[in-house]
Amino acid sequence: MSVRSGVAPARFVPAALAVFFVAVQFYTSFAPLSPTPPVGYVFASRLGAAAIVGAMVLAAAYLGWNEVRGATLPADSRLILGVWIGAAAVASLFGFDPLSGFEVVGVMLVAALFHLALRRAYARPAAARAVLLAYLGAGTLAILAALAMLALRRPAPLFVLNHGRAAGFFVTANQFAAFLDAFVFTAAGVGLSSRSPRLRACAGVAVACGLVALVLTYSRSGWAGALAGAVFLAVLLRARAAVLALGALAIAGLVVFAVRPVARHDPADSFNRLATLQAGVRAAQLFPLTGVGPMAYWRVYPSLRLPNGAPPGSFGALHPHDAYVSWAGETGAVGVAALLVGWWAFARSIRRTLAGAPPAARRLGLALCAGLVAVLVQGLFDTIGIVQMTFVWIPFTALALAGAAAGLPWESEPADGR
Repeated sequence: MSVRSGVAPARFVPAALAVFFVAVQFYTSFAPLSPTPPVGYVFASRLGAAAIVGAMVLAAAYLGWNEVRGATLPADSRLILGVWIGAAAVASLFGFDPLSGFEVVGVMLVAALFHLALRRAYARPAAARAVLLAYLGAGTLAILAALAMLALRRPAPLFVLNHGRAAGFFVTANQFAAFLDAFVFTAAGVGLSSRSPRLRACAGVAVACGLVALVLTYSRSGWAGALAGAVFLAVLLRARAAVLALGALAIAGLVVFAVRPVARHDPADSFNRLATLQAGVRAAQLFPLTGVGPMAYWRVYPSLRLPNGAPPGSFGALHPHDAYVSWAGETGAVGVAALLVGWWAFARSIRRTLAGAPPAARRLGLALCAGLVAVLVQGLFDTIGIVQMTFVWIPFTALALAGAAAGLPWESEPADGR
C-alpha cells in the first residue's frame, strides 16, 4: 500500500484531481465572472460559471488538505509556481486594478494546489487513471458536441460570430484550437505509451476527433501550434518519415494560406490585428517594470489604441492577441523575467526526468511536452498570458512532469490503485 506519513491516501483524491482537471479545460466559461466587458457567445450564466469555479475551489481545497498540507514539495514546482505567482502578485499590487489582479492571483493559487497535488498523487494508479481517462472522455464529448453545433449551425449566434468555424463550448474558434492543441497531444501520448489495445483505440478516436475539429476551427494559430508540436514530437521520437510528411503539410498549408488568406475569418482582422499588437507593446513600454497589472489591460487600452485599432469594449480590445506581449504589458520586466525562469526550471527538470525514464513513460512525457510546445506557439498569435498561465501552463506542467516520471502507472501496478 502506498503510504504517506503512515496514513492511507485519501479516498477522494483521484476524483478531486479529475474534477479540477476537467473543469479547468472550460475556463472560457468563466467569462461572466470577469471584470472585462462581455464579448461573444458564452454558454454559462454567471451562476453556472460560479458553480464551476466553486467545484474547482472545493476540489483544490480538498487536495491541498490531503496532499499538499505538510508535504515535502518538489523543488522544481516550488520555483515555477513561486516566480510565476509572485510576479503576478507584484504586478497586481502596483497595477491599475489591484482587486481584479489579486483575484487572479487567488485563482493561480488554487491552480497551484492542483499542480502540487497532482505531482504527489500521480504515481498512484487510481489518481493517474482518473485524471487521464476523465480528461480524454470529457474532451472527446466536448469535441463531438462542437462538431454537432457546427453541422447544425446552432446556436446561431455562435456560428455567426465565428464565421462558420468550429468553436463549441469554447466561445471562439481560436480558444477551441488552443484546447485542441493540448488535447490531441495528450491523447496521442496515452495511445503511444499504453499496452492496452482498448485504451489505444480510445486514444486514437480522441486524436482523430481532435484533428477533425482542429481543421474545422480554421485557426491558423492553432494549426501552427499543432504543426510545431508534431515536429517536436517526431524529431525527438526519431520518426523521420513523420518529419518529412509534416514538412510537406507545412508547405501545403502555406500554399492554401497564400490562395485564401482570410478563409472563414473576419477580413477586418487582417488590418487591425497589427494595431492591436502594437497597443500591447505600447503598454509594456509605458509601464516597463511591473506592467499595468493582471486583467487591467482593457482599462488602459482606450488610451493606447491606434487609429485603426479595435474599438474599446470589443474582443480585440481585451488583450493584444499575443500571450507574451500580453504578459509583458500586464506584468512588465518582473513578469518577463519570472516567465523565463519558470520555463527554464521546467525544461531543466523535464529533460532530467526524461533522460532516466523507461520507454513508455518517455513517449508519454514527450507527447505532453509537444502539447505544451503547441500551446506556446499558438500563444504567439492569440490568447492572454495571465489566463494561459493560470488555466493551462500551471496544470499541464504538472501533468508533463508527473507523466514523464511515472508514465501510465496503472499498467505497471495492481489495478486496485494501492
